[in-house]
Amino acid sequence: VDDKYFGVATMMLTIPGLPMFGHGQVEGFTEKYGMEYKRAYYNEVPNGWLVERHERELFPLMNKRYLFSQVNHFWFYDFIDGHGFVNEDVFAYTNMANNEKAIVFYNNKFKSTTGKIYQSTPKLVGIGNKKYQTSIPLYEALKIKTSENYYYTYREHISNLYFVKGGKEFFESGFEVELDAFKYKVFMDFKEVYDTTGVYKNLKARIGNTGVANIEEALNEIELEPIHEALENMFEDKMMYVFIESYVNSIAEVLEDDVKFLRNKFYYFIN
Repeated sequence: VDDKYFGVATMMLTIPGLPMFGHGQVEGFTEKYGMEYKRAYYNEVPNGWLVERHERELFPLMNKRYLFSQVNHFWFYDFIDGHGFVNEDVFAYTNMANNEKAIVFYNNKFKSTTGKIYQSTPKLVGIGNKKYQTSIPLYEALKIKTSENYYYTYREHISNLYFVKGGKEFFESGFEVELDAFKYKVFMDFKEVYDTTGVYKNLKARIGNTGVANIEEALNEIELEPIHEALENMFEDKMMYVFIESYVNSIAEVLEDDVKFLRNKFYYFIN
């Protein structure tokens, strides 16, 4: 069982409809049988790592079926590569339930790719006989606010890393992602923030598209960065040289300039 199986299973769990698993599929059994069987004919043992991967990657998505099962807010997208062409090997779609949002990608080919989604493919909408085809941009499909100071944090399910992206960025460039062969990504847990201090803008500039394990810790690092820098400056080469020469190696009185230099560094850190 490889990434392609889990990619297809991820799609099965994140598109509208009823996902179904075969008996013994999660355990990795080779015997295929249905309800007419009274007992198993093979003496098979569950595959531990396969069960664990199902529990880690797929089962949490099953608990979110309310987010993926409905069609009202479901939209497909063309995946546009770096050359401006549609990559037909990549499945990309979004869905919503109440205020929860999700973006799903799956690369169904043994080849890495990079691209983005912006405009949905046409979809038939309407009520009764009044139906028509329409296409909407990503930010509209996910009800993203595109004003300057709106930012969104979100989590990628497989890696469990958190990211941040400006609402204006959704409007201007859509959503870009890199996918290895047969890899899949599910972005969930979107949270909207209004950045009055610029801290989320700084966080976005710092982490880019790499993601962090914890958004709050990353914000704390930015807030405490001046203290960290001041502490590091206390141990720079010149600081240590003056200290050693003045207080360790010298038997004469410490020069006033050296005392002032060391004292200024220390008080800067304390302040």
